[in-house]
Amino acid sequence: MKNILVYLKWIPEFYFILASLLWFYVSVQNQNPDYQSVLNFPAVIMIVLFHIQLFLNDHVLGKILAAMTAIGSLVLILNYSLNWIDFNNFDYSAQIMTLKLGNLALLSLIMAVLMYLKYKNPVMNTEAELIEN
Repeated sequence: MKNILVYLKWIPEFYFILASLLWFYVSVQNQNPDYQSVLNFPAVIMIVLFHIQLFLNDHVLGKILAAMTAIGSLVLILNYSLNWIDFNNFDYSAQIMTLKLGNLALLSLIMAVLMYLKYKNPVMNTEAELIEN
């Protein structure tokens, strides 16, 4: 049971890696075939940064990444909440898009807060100590 707890603390990093991979995949799928292939560099940078954080477990980088994703999530939530009133044709597809992006932004904000709280007060226990207990 303690082995599962070791992996549960990495859920925010895994979430942001998967969200960045999804962002990269969707951006590649939505490209115009007439243009030359362009990579989504912000998504690639996020994938690389969260992998570095996953392997290095640096507290400063963890706080920076958590703050950066929290600010991005708040901006996305504010943008959609302020523009929600301005929709002229708020049909079913617009409602579904708003719900999906709102849930994604809210979940990202929750994961960013969890990640920040994890790196706010670093625990001195190593993973080997947690596995032995």
